[in-house]
Amino acid sequence: MFYKGFPTNSSESVIALGFFDGIHLGHQAVLNQAAAFASEKKKSLRILTFYPHPRNSIQHSHRIKYLTTYIEKYQRFQSFYPGCEVYFLRFNHQLRHTPPEQFLNQINQWFKPVAVITGENFRFGYRTQGDQIFLQHFFKKRGVYTAIIPSISIDGAILSSTMIRQLIKKGDMKKANLILGYPYSIRGRVVKGKQIGSQIGFPTANFFPVSSKLMPPHGVYFGSINWKRGEYPALIYIGTKPTVIQNQRRVVEVHIDHQICQPLYQERIVVQLKNFWRLEKHFPTIEALREQITFDKAAFNAYLQHTQGVIN
Repeated sequence: MFYKGFPTNSSESVIALGFFDGIHLGHQAVLNQAAAFASEKKKSLRILTFYPHPRNSIQHSHRIKYLTTYIEKYQRFQSFYPGCEVYFLRFNHQLRHTPPEQFLNQINQWFKPVAVITGENFRFGYRTQGDQIFLQHFFKKRGVYTAIIPSISIDGAILSSTMIRQLIKKGDMKKANLILGYPYSIRGRVVKGKQIGSQIGFPTANFFPVSSKLMPPHGVYFGSINWKRGEYPALIYIGTKPTVIQNQRRVVEVHIDHQICQPLYQERIVVQLKNFWRLEKHFPTIEALREQITFDKAAFNAYLQHTQGVIN
C-alpha cells in the first residue's frame, strides 16, 4: 500500500526509517532487519521515506536526480517486501523546521512502533540535529526497540546512493548494479516514433524518461526489457538521436529480437541496464548508422552467447 503523509488510524508496527534512494545493499540491510522483526512479532512492516529529496527542497539549482523515482521506489519495496506499507512524508518547509523530538513524537503517535530500524547515517529534525543516539534515547524511554544498522563498505568506501550516482554518471553499470544488488532500471510508457528503426531493419520500442531520473551517459547498453508478457534480452540506446533528428529530447530506444515492438505502444515497460557498450555517435548517413547498429547487435548476440543466454 502507498500513502502520502501520516496515517489516520494506525495499529502497532515495525518501522524502517530512511530516504532509501536506490534501495541499495546498505538500505536492504536495514529493511531486511525490519522485515524479519515484523515477521517475528507478527506486526505490520511500515517503511517511512520522504519526498522530495531534502536537498531539492532547499535548493533549486543542481537538483539531485533520483536513482529510484517515487513509483519505482514503491514497486521495488513491494517486490522485496510484499504487503509492506509505504509512507512518503513530504519534506517541506514545515518538516524541515520540525525539531527532532517533535518529529519522533509524531512517528510514535501515528505509527505506534514496537520497533524502529534505521541506518547509522540517518539524520532528522531541524538542521539534522537528530542522530542515532538521540533516536535510541527517545524510544528507549518509551519501551520501543531500536536497531541502528551499520553502513556497508566496499573497497574501503562507505556504500551510499552518492557512490552509485557517480558510477552511473560514468556509465559503470556493472559496478553500480553490484552495489545496488539488482540491475539499474528505467521505466516509461512506449510512444510511437518516426519508424526509422523499422525502416533500416531494427524496430524499437521508444519512451521518454522522466526528467527527475538519473540517466547514464548517452550511448548503447546491453540489458533487458520487462513488461507484462515477460522479460527479453534487449539492445538499448539512450540519447538524442543526433543522426536523424535535431534538438530531440532524450529518448530510450529498445530493440529486441522478438517481434513484439508494435504491440508495445502505450504499454509501460521497464528496461534494465546491465552492461555499457559504447557512447553515442553522430553518423554522416542513415546507412552508416545501420552498419553501426548491425555491429552493435552482433556484439550483443556474442555477449548473450558468452553469458549462456542470461545477462549478468
